[in-house]
Amino acid sequence: MALAAGEKLGPYEILSQIGKGGMGEVYRARDPRLHRDVAIKVSAERFTERFEREARAIAALNHPNICAIYDVGASPSGFGYIVMELIEGVSPAGPLPLDAAVAIMRQIAEALDYAHERGVVHRDLKPANIKITSERVVKALDFGLAKQSFIHEGGTGENSPTLSMAATQAGVILGTAGYMSPEQARGKRADRRADVWAFGVIFYELLTGKRLFRGEDISETMAAVIKEEPQLDAVPEQVRPLLQRCLEKDPKKRLRDIGDAMPLLDLGAASKPGVASAKAGLRWLWPAVAVLMLVTAGVFAFIHFREPAPERRIVQFQIPPPEGGTFNAGSSGVISPDGRWVAFHAIGKDNVPRMWIRGVDSLEVKPLEGSEVGAISPPPFWSPDSKFVAYATGGKLKKNDIAGGPPQTIADVTGGGPGGAWRSDGVIVYGSNQGGLMRASAAGGATSPVTKLAPGDTAHRFPQWLPDGHHFLYHRTNGKSEATGVYVGSLDAVPEQQSTKPLLLTDRQAYFAPSRSGGPGWLLFSREGVLMGQTFDPAKLALSGDPVRIAPAVGAYPGANHAFFSISEHGELMYRSGGSGGYQLGWVDAQGKPSGTLGDVGQYFYPSISPDSSQVAVAMAGNQANVDIWVIDVNRGNSRRLTYDPAPEVYPIWTPDGKRIVFTSTRGGRRDLYMHNADGSGEDVLLFKSDEDKVPDGFSKDGKYLLFMSTNPKTGNDLWVLSMEPQGPNGDRKATPFLRTEFNENTARFSPDGHWVAYASNESGSPEVYVRPFMPGAEASGEKHMVSKRGGIIPQWREKQLLFMTLNGAMMAADVTLGPTFQAGNPQTLFQAPTAPTNQLGGGDVSSDGKRFLFVVLQGASNAPAPFTVVMNWEAALKK
Repeated sequence: MALAAGEKLGPYEILSQIGKGGMGEVYRARDPRLHRDVAIKVSAERFTERFEREARAIAALNHPNICAIYDVGASPSGFGYIVMELIEGVSPAGPLPLDAAVAIMRQIAEALDYAHERGVVHRDLKPANIKITSERVVKALDFGLAKQSFIHEGGTGENSPTLSMAATQAGVILGTAGYMSPEQARGKRADRRADVWAFGVIFYELLTGKRLFRGEDISETMAAVIKEEPQLDAVPEQVRPLLQRCLEKDPKKRLRDIGDAMPLLDLGAASKPGVASAKAGLRWLWPAVAVLMLVTAGVFAFIHFREPAPERRIVQFQIPPPEGGTFNAGSSGVISPDGRWVAFHAIGKDNVPRMWIRGVDSLEVKPLEGSEVGAISPPPFWSPDSKFVAYATGGKLKKNDIAGGPPQTIADVTGGGPGGAWRSDGVIVYGSNQGGLMRASAAGGATSPVTKLAPGDTAHRFPQWLPDGHHFLYHRTNGKSEATGVYVGSLDAVPEQQSTKPLLLTDRQAYFAPSRSGGPGWLLFSREGVLMGQTFDPAKLALSGDPVRIAPAVGAYPGANHAFFSISEHGELMYRSGGSGGYQLGWVDAQGKPSGTLGDVGQYFYPSISPDSSQVAVAMAGNQANVDIWVIDVNRGNSRRLTYDPAPEVYPIWTPDGKRIVFTSTRGGRRDLYMHNADGSGEDVLLFKSDEDKVPDGFSKDGKYLLFMSTNPKTGNDLWVLSMEPQGPNGDRKATPFLRTEFNENTARFSPDGHWVAYASNESGSPEVYVRPFMPGAEASGEKHMVSKRGGIIPQWREKQLLFMTLNGAMMAADVTLGPTFQAGNPQTLFQAPTAPTNQLGGGDVSSDGKRFLFVVLQGASNAPAPFTVVMNWEAALKK
């Protein structure tokens, strides 16, 4: 949020901007009440309870060597701001005489010791966050990255008596690379010993005038921090013991408390500097710094341009899910073009699935406002300037400014909108699960087709611009393996004339990665769970050489032919394992105890148990990247294919008599409802067709009515009822709306007596399970009961109970009373499901007697999907 001179922020008048960074903007302002100038930092995050709590933690620090906090508040647009003491001075720089450096470091140590004793860790200590005033007072600035240190030595966040939130959990890489501790660089938990490390790095720099750890970019610097042992030959011998204690890579061996540095500082100085010597040393600082910086820059330039380029090192670290949340087994994430941010889909501790962003080398970890999405969502994509994240949800393509604010709608989407590419001039090309690629403007407005489905095609997905800005890569899914692969498209060609010659035959998407070491570049793709790379010349649009292995165990979501990896323009690679090795249909009993498996390992979705529990209908991805309905015999374990159309068939459900199976297929361009005899005889029958995508949910017990979900561009997911009695001369079946609101309703089920409908809706802001009365031919109105309390999806009836699942995988049951009125008791936990529930995997099914449950389980995986792995300089591994 940029502020101009003269604007007001609360009572403060903005005078000028002082600085700007990833965490926000800093302004000089005037406080008219006290007639003093102050510094105001406007944060890049919204004003929240957490923001206010952190500001209070900093404001509690009252020390002459710590920048004071005066006030905290929210700007008119909702961003938090902190009013601070205005510090006018310079940052320390070396080389300095020992006594001058010791005088500065003693004041820094006193500031840190005071803060650490009060449970606050700076975690971004560096010269830029230190100022020396004209009175020679050293001030530590910008405790904006500090957190209450609830994780104490000898304990964890769970057993800390002051725990209100685990604000220092592992996985967040904090600070500036050259001053980060090894544990921070690895994405692990940072405590006060991270400040001790930074103290040692700064001390070295003041004594020598050189950076202790440096590289051409963040990744090389982080590699040096992690791998290189500090060389202390350039510092005076008497201070080496102190620096060695501060710079131990293992935090357990490092100086535990910064207060212990005080006597070591005194011992290290040539003579204990008193006030006079300290002042003399600091007076010498001003002219010396300017001269020495010029000399150092000249020497560095002379040496740098004559020395061989340093070897680029591989840096690898992991990013876990948000605190208290989880990644979904079928969702991916993407790294920003500039390599600084990661956007991903995750379920938060409030059980709401949404989009999140996390800084690769900063504290920024936050959900995007208003970005609530489905349990599995197509991967988002970035604007070329890395300022916006775009994603599809509820039939809309939306974008969020990562600095904050509500989402903005770009365009309507059909078929989920899997993947997109955003060009520098605002042109966006995005995918579809049911058609060709579409073109839109980032500013909104009309859309137009870019590609058209060729014979046998079922979807065009995951586009990526090539460097010329006209050509793009994308993935075509076709019923034939010889046509399923990565293609090159062009904006200069009309949809009907796009090339039908595949660049690479593969059942997953591929992304172009420019080479950082010179040469044409690489095409990255997944093959049998292994991430491969092959030389690709974007100018010639041609592959060459043989594929090489880049990373093992890269996961995928086969329902959308999507592998879990992304690449930035600067070459940072991100991937996630899990979700690719295959799924197993697994039984559990009424107490949640595993009781066997069904069928072979495969790619299963949406299992449905027959009314007599003797068979299971399930969608399964075949070897040719197509998804069909299969029927598995429960007793024998053998399976048979029910559908053969090249288009995907999904969401099978049984008719109450067990003789037929209803499913959806996109063979007509939309998800329409079809039916086939369960014994495999006959042909597919078109049950109901419309201009909206549809998913069958459940039959009434007498088989007269079918509940289905229909997706409307304006109202989102709505619930409809289809009468199974053919009407009119053409035998058409009539559909009537049951529930149409501005919210998303789905997974509806008739009660056993047929008088009530249970369904899931996000009208409260998170998915919950509701029950409404059913009257044939009439829309739902009036009476409504919310059964779940803290999130619920996929309701199922079991005699006198209503079952549902929470987003964290708990199977819940609420006792219910049916009849003219409806009553429900408090939900109770039955067991923890063996896999995280998602609508995309069907969430499992329960047998008609309520004694057995069937789930789709990721083979060899736990209920906690793997974290993301970020690899910097991955290309260096190809030379070894």
